Amino acid sequence: MTRYIGDSLPLLDRVLNKVRIDNVTGCWEFQGGKNNIGYGMVRDGKGMRTTHRVSYEEHNQTKIPQGLLVMHSCDNKSCVNPQHLSLGTHQDNTDDMISKGRHNPWGGASYGMTGKKQPRTTCPHCNKNEANNLYARYHGDKCKLKP
Repeated sequence: MTRYIGDSLPLLDRVLNKVRIDNVTGCWEFQGGKNNIGYGMVRDGKGMRTTHRVSYEEHNQTKIPQGLLVMHSCDNKSCVNPQHLSLGTHQDNTDDMISKGRHNPWGGASYGMTGKKQPRTTCPHCNKNEANNLYARYHGDKCKLKP
């Protein structure tokens, strides 16, 4: 299933050429371009693909079925280590997130490992960080977070 783009290197090789291995976590961290939420990106023909999906498909010599996600057991979005990747549904991914305490169930406060309620750090209307005053322009008083 190795794919070549023109005369360049195979897709997987182009991903692996930009990897730094973390000896502590075992993550293969992609050092190339990333999208706005932190996933590695690589050009595949005329389009762009996330590197963790490319790694999963190429290492397992399979196509990811429609409706399934590639999940990270390490919770590292830039990781392309095939041992850290598995297929799952949206529900599987949500269950994994909840079991690891990475969710925000009440929309305004995060209950961390201490179990204590943390203050809201994002606007409830635009979900942008309070430190970015640009968004206050668009929502006026709605974006001003109450202490």
